[in-house]
Amino acid sequence: MVGLVLVSHSRKLADTLIALIQQVSAATIPIARAAGVGEDHQDFGTDAMEIVEAIQSIYSDDGVLVLMDLGSALLSAEMALELLPEEMQTHIRLCSAPFVEGAIFAAVQISIGSDLDSVDQEARQSLLPKIDQLSASGKPIENLQPEIAPSPAPTSSNKVQAPQQMILTIMTKHGLHARPVAKLVQMIKTFDADVEVATLLPAEMTEAVEEIRIARGPVPAASLNRLASLGVVQGDRILVSAHGRMAKEALQAIRLLVAENFGEKDGEIESEAQPEFQQKPSEAGAIFSEKALTGIPVSEGIAIGPVFHYHQARIEIPQHDDVDPQTEWNSLLRAIALVQNNIVQRRRQVQSSLGEAKAAIFDAHLFMLEDVSLLERVRRQIFEQHSNAAAAWDREMKKAADSYRATPNLYLQQRAVDVEDVAMQVLSVLLGKTTTAFLTFPEPGVLIVEELTPTSIAQLDNSKIRGIVTVIGGPTSHSAILARVLGMPTITGIHPSVLMLPEGIIVAIDGFQGKMWIEPDVNVLNELHRRQTEWLTTREQLLASSHQPALTRDGRRVKIAANAGSELDAAMAVKNGAEAIGILRTEFLYLTRDSAPTEEEQKETLTRMGEIMGERPIYVRTLDVGGDKDIPYLHLPVEANPFLGVRSLRFSFKKPDIFLTQLRAILRAGVQANLRIMLPMISQLDDLIQAQRYVEQAHQALEQEGIPHRWPLEAAMMVETPSAALLTAAFAKHLDYFSIGTNDLTQYTLAAERGNPELTSYHDGLHPSVLYLIRKVVQDAHQFGKKTGVCGELAGDPTAVPILVGLGVDELSMNPGSIPRVKDIIRRLELPSVSRLAENALQAESAIDVRCMAEKFLSTL
Repeated sequence: MVGLVLVSHSRKLADTLIALIQQVSAATIPIARAAGVGEDHQDFGTDAMEIVEAIQSIYSDDGVLVLMDLGSALLSAEMALELLPEEMQTHIRLCSAPFVEGAIFAAVQISIGSDLDSVDQEARQSLLPKIDQLSASGKPIENLQPEIAPSPAPTSSNKVQAPQQMILTIMTKHGLHARPVAKLVQMIKTFDADVEVATLLPAEMTEAVEEIRIARGPVPAASLNRLASLGVVQGDRILVSAHGRMAKEALQAIRLLVAENFGEKDGEIESEAQPEFQQKPSEAGAIFSEKALTGIPVSEGIAIGPVFHYHQARIEIPQHDDVDPQTEWNSLLRAIALVQNNIVQRRRQVQSSLGEAKAAIFDAHLFMLEDVSLLERVRRQIFEQHSNAAAAWDREMKKAADSYRATPNLYLQQRAVDVEDVAMQVLSVLLGKTTTAFLTFPEPGVLIVEELTPTSIAQLDNSKIRGIVTVIGGPTSHSAILARVLGMPTITGIHPSVLMLPEGIIVAIDGFQGKMWIEPDVNVLNELHRRQTEWLTTREQLLASSHQPALTRDGRRVKIAANAGSELDAAMAVKNGAEAIGILRTEFLYLTRDSAPTEEEQKETLTRMGEIMGERPIYVRTLDVGGDKDIPYLHLPVEANPFLGVRSLRFSFKKPDIFLTQLRAILRAGVQANLRIMLPMISQLDDLIQAQRYVEQAHQALEQEGIPHRWPLEAAMMVETPSAALLTAAFAKHLDYFSIGTNDLTQYTLAAERGNPELTSYHDGLHPSVLYLIRKVVQDAHQFGKKTGVCGELAGDPTAVPILVGLGVDELSMNPGSIPRVKDIIRRLELPSVSRLAENALQAESAIDVRCMAEKFLSTL
């Protein structure tokens, strides 16, 4: 039986149509829909990858008929067809019939057993009864063509009628920037109408249409890039013209959207407001010269230097023209579809963690990829000039970026970076290449970027970066952790205005307090230089004794280890006096590459780590991905809340080949290095037992193959969930050591995502509830003679150290740079006093109260 797929911008429309079909069809038919985008598919739009899945879900050799409503649904359906195997494509038909009538007529034919050709023909002729009825009633019929069109052309006749027009004044803070333009494009695509927009000359004061004078345009309003290129700023007047069956309805909807200020509340507009930086840097600096911008401190230190922004390395574009146009076009459509899918996944993650306002920028990225006008220009280059797809795409996207830069709107000029980013994503997929160099600083400076991922952090050139400033992020995000490991002064959560600073302007950042100055005056610079010198001097003094054990004044030893994610980190750990690697983040082996590392590659790296550390133990944490750590080639699932999904050890269970490869490498490297296995994200006893079965399986395989490896190997687990903390006694029978990951433990205990800057007040591991769990882990582990460490950011927090020691923690593992100071603090402690402090902390009502009493305690040492 032929299958039917409905592709619509609206999930509600598709579901309602399916219900109608079920009422009129004579039998149950194979039917699927791909409709709507976003969480729960409640937003308007279409997704090529979802169309592929819908087709595959009902596919048979009898064929599948695909019906689309309008606009980008056609493009998405064409992309989906190109993504399917060739043997399937011959049995799939994209039908140009009207959406509702076509679906009803097709369903009836399918239910009586008609073949694909008959179903397609009947759907295409579904308007004929309506045409005959209207003709018989004597009513005029405009813009209807009873002939069966060979291909979809839903708006080809819209310009037969005279256009309807109106003049509107744009009052949004930054004119038609990315978000309102995306909303406008999205809305227009829901109407069967061709809409154009033009700007009017400022001198034109009348609203009489016959007297208007055009400044720029008109351009098709369905094209995000063309629309944004008008450079509409606050107070500009625009002329909106519409042709077609739903022209009046489209204009009414546009008028309402503009009247509602594109849905932007005053608070949201202010949150995106940018200082009007002028061409002279001194004018920009004057805005902040007396008052620093305040963000969130991430990594301590002072940094002063010129501003540099994130610039992704260029991919070399082939220039050959000996190509098959159809093959090139199909390859481009496939690349665009894959990038669209990646952006949709990213949007969902950002919406989940940072909210809809932050996620909305991805809508503009998606509409860039659906821009019919842009794609048509690329298509002409490929088919008429025989250009290869990469070169044609690159040329047109450069033109689009240049058009943004040419606008008088400073805010829109910055959006050229978005165009280049989207262009590079498609080129990367199309050419099968990735960029490994992100920064090309002519001199050491301060990197300012909207957001840094763990992957991009791992690719930074430390010699060229004095400090980092980000707009998005939190103090316990994985990027923040890596920045601390690298020892770079870093602040996050800073005002978005910094993204518009000209490159080369001098800024200063204070990683202790989360402050930033733009063009600081002499007084600010002198003070910062004084504090920087004082800080460096103190560090040198502490470093001189950091290779000695950390003993309290009454003789209790606390083992001090380092967190590491590279060979450089290991070397820094040794330099700063680490007694072990308390957690080796093996994700660094998987970053900045296109495929998972081989067993041999992992073994060699781990062996080199062992050479650096000597006899010091290394706790190798197995792959911990998911949440805010994404590695594209591992194809992590799209989840509504990735922090509660298939992450860490759960992912390893889903990919046993990757897990076993890593375990084999650890066991083999253990012959020459003092390695232990650390299992992350365990929440129940079954997780631990299953993981240990895999370890045993890797051992047995190596044994049978006669490959030397260490056996048995000491095993440890991370305590990152409340359930793991509460079940410590049950786990203790199966393990040698516990390591408390306070970052995740705090996140899950207080139900506050660690990377969400809106929830920073919930991210403090000194909250009494977290301290109760730490004490329980320590007490239950000690009952079984097992030691417990803390490896989260709390371990290196000077304020937290006395409390952790008072709770009985045996080991603290931190970024290497924190070791000298923490050892110095421990040497000034006495067990009775810190035990009392810990008990008082457990009785406190908030993390703030705990910090106050801990800071008061430290001031007495």
